[in-house]
Amino acid sequence: MAFVICLFLSAGDETQVNLAIVQASSIDSGVYGCTITNEYGTDSTDCLLSADVLAGMSLREDLGVGEEIEMTPMIFSKGVADSGVWGNKFFGRVMMQESHIGDGCSHKVWRAKVIYGLEPVFESGNTCIIKVRNPIAYGGKAESCLIDRNLDIVKQESKIQNLAREYCKIFSAEARVIENFGPSLEVLPVYLMYRPANTVPYATVEADLTGVYQKYSVLDHTGRVDTRSGSEAALKCCALQHWIFQWTNGNLLITRLEGVDTKITNVGISVKSTGHQGLSVEGNPKVFEQFVSQHQCNYFCGLLSLRSLKVMDSLLTPTKPKGSRSPLLQRKMAAGSSSPQTGRKAAGSPRLPRKTEPEGRNTPTKQKAADAPTAVKVE
Repeated sequence: MAFVICLFLSAGDETQVNLAIVQASSIDSGVYGCTITNEYGTDSTDCLLSADVLAGMSLREDLGVGEEIEMTPMIFSKGVADSGVWGNKFFGRVMMQESHIGDGCSHKVWRAKVIYGLEPVFESGNTCIIKVRNPIAYGGKAESCLIDRNLDIVKQESKIQNLAREYCKIFSAEARVIENFGPSLEVLPVYLMYRPANTVPYATVEADLTGVYQKYSVLDHTGRVDTRSGSEAALKCCALQHWIFQWTNGNLLITRLEGVDTKITNVGISVKSTGHQGLSVEGNPKVFEQFVSQHQCNYFCGLLSLRSLKVMDSLLTPTKPKGSRSPLLQRKMAAGSSSPQTGRKAAGSPRLPRKTEPEGRNTPTKQKAADAPTAVKVE
């Protein structure tokens, strides 16, 4: 069974827990298990969602039918020093053209054609990609309904990728002044979309990439960041991971990077502590430990003069109470220049003097203390 999600309920919380499958189809058939664990032990139950059961639900998708939507951008007016705010809404119409895009199982993905109203982000007649997390587990006293949970997830996913985009802008500014670096990376912006005609109305929307889609970096079940491609774009993604990890003093790590050539999307992150830069994702120390021990610096890490992660890890003391300062705040402290290069030197950016030789250089809901937690795992 594939692990879906774990919900934590306080003692005495007997609220129903639910699992919503977004526009269920035959690919969602299988055995779904629910396991409850507390101080008294563990109990489980299974539910078979067969193709026959799904066929009896008379499910259909309205492909080729237009729908009115709202689209909202996330704006970081101060770069990574900003927590991000929602901008002005676009009101438009799209038409679903294709469903079940890609081979992933964590999201339902559609390709849609823009009819009108989304310029200049998406020109009329062009296609875009719409994503919704699937399935969605919700319930307990802390979550009132499916739509609330759907909105929370979409907001979080939007913030993660757009924050990664802001970091990547700084990374790319440094890379552009390095003669042999070549084309730099760009993380696609994602937008919050509201589709009032749908029972699960919130989704993310982004540009439709053309070309061979690659998974440059994924996080496996052991907590290991696995780089699956040896292409130039994959090596640059690896350098971006190293750069962000060093820039944030080891507090933030990009764990998932996918896309076409240097256009990156479907970004996943890990943070050392929940709440870092306003992110509610949970930190997993094992992810950071494995990244430090297994990362191999490559040619592009060398061009950026990044420190060895082993050396960096020895310099980071766990007793230090403060997190890293925002790169933008650090740059303001640099004397008389707004240049990324000048500001970076004064601010203690990842890049060091060229005499440093990198290793392995290669070429191309808060819970009351008195309450015993109950973990509900849906598989």
